[in-house]
Amino acid sequence: MAASLPSLQRFARLNSNSDKTEVSEVVAAVIEDLRITVKNTIDPATARRSIADLLDFLNSLKSTVHPGRVELAQSISQKIIPELYQKDEPTEYDDYEYLRAEYLLVNHICSKIADNLSLIRGEVSAHPGFRKGRREFAVHPLCIYATLYASGIRDLMTKLITLRFRNKKIQTTIYEPLTRDVIGVGKNHASFFEDNVIYIDEQVTKLLDWGIAAEQNIEAKKSDSSDASQEFTGEELLVQELRDKLKLHSEINEYFLPQSAGFVLLKQLYTLNKGRFLHSVKEIQNATKYGNDHSQTVLQIDQIVNETEELEFDIIALSAHAVGEERSLLTYKALQDICIGSARTRDAMLEARPLIAAELGRQPIHMAKLIVFEAQKKVGNIQKIEEMFENFREMIRRLNQKRFEPEIKTCASMMLASKSLHPLVKWLENEGAEEGTFFLRMQQVQIALKKKWNIV
Repeated sequence: MAASLPSLQRFARLNSNSDKTEVSEVVAAVIEDLRITVKNTIDPATARRSIADLLDFLNSLKSTVHPGRVELAQSISQKIIPELYQKDEPTEYDDYEYLRAEYLLVNHICSKIADNLSLIRGEVSAHPGFRKGRREFAVHPLCIYATLYASGIRDLMTKLITLRFRNKKIQTTIYEPLTRDVIGVGKNHASFFEDNVIYIDEQVTKLLDWGIAAEQNIEAKKSDSSDASQEFTGEELLVQELRDKLKLHSEINEYFLPQSAGFVLLKQLYTLNKGRFLHSVKEIQNATKYGNDHSQTVLQIDQIVNETEELEFDIIALSAHAVGEERSLLTYKALQDICIGSARTRDAMLEARPLIAAELGRQPIHMAKLIVFEAQKKVGNIQKIEEMFENFREMIRRLNQKRFEPEIKTCASMMLASKSLHPLVKWLENEGAEEGTFFLRMQQVQIALKKKWNIV
């Protein structure tokens, strides 16, 4: 659908020499063409796939090379994606009686999650790492580190509340009194939510538990190879659509959303025990900063693990890893040792520490993707790719190569796409990613790339 638009051909011809006015005009033309095409399409599913392919292409570009990449991706997210998903919904005006009260409830829920995410990212003065520093990542950030993750959650919660909370119980216990006693008399709605916080939290938690159960049913059906004919229920399809849209939001806004970042994480973010979180982060950073040795630090951290549940510790550890002064940041080695812990198998590790495992394992994959993209250019930047090689080497070096073998193999398979990178494939597959042979393989890649790019 999208590839045939004339405006996209103009967009493709933009380069670093194009002025801002021209870029904005071309982006606006693309958005208008996409809007008309979406309006006229009779197959929303195909249109969504086409837009997803376009976004994948935009994400593969670099803003230094193509100045319109970010602007077009953001415009698609804001103006085209909503229209795509509205194609399957009633087009009539939403005349729900408690629309204003519903909006205030959604805002209350999402503000609470956003505030907790700000705390996790160390943007709140109570955090022990507030304004003391932040770890630099060579690839796009994990969702909980990304400020735009909260807006994706808001989109999800808005749709979820609209479809699941328009019932008699919520209407009589929340929407009616909020409309009658607050909105109708011009009172501040914040006091209403404070006075009813226990009941509202109970209802929201039940809603998130419903989402968790639907996710579990989806996974069970996907893994049941004995009955390939099992169909998803309407509730399961809704949950799947909400997760797909959040995943699309993460790709547009360049943050990493692992498979484990579903309704269990949303519940953890909504119900975050701030006191326990802050105490645990401080304990971890003190153990890292003042501990006598690594094993003692890990032992102290294990005690915190016993006091937390589900993804709560993953969030605590990842915050302690990313926010604070350098010498107190939880190290990659400690993060990995905690991740592996007493889990005797990879499956047990993924179940016990899903968010940490996803963060550790995906970084070299994302760096490999960037390396392949750079290596496949007709003319690339040799200094830039050398920096990527060094980051990649460090990422592989700090991984437990037995537990993260699938991720390392994925990196190797991705690099097979570029002939110039085959020495690194050999390093990963046949030489066990040995530190001593890396530099030899990297030199072979450098020679091949310089020859390809005609660099003397």
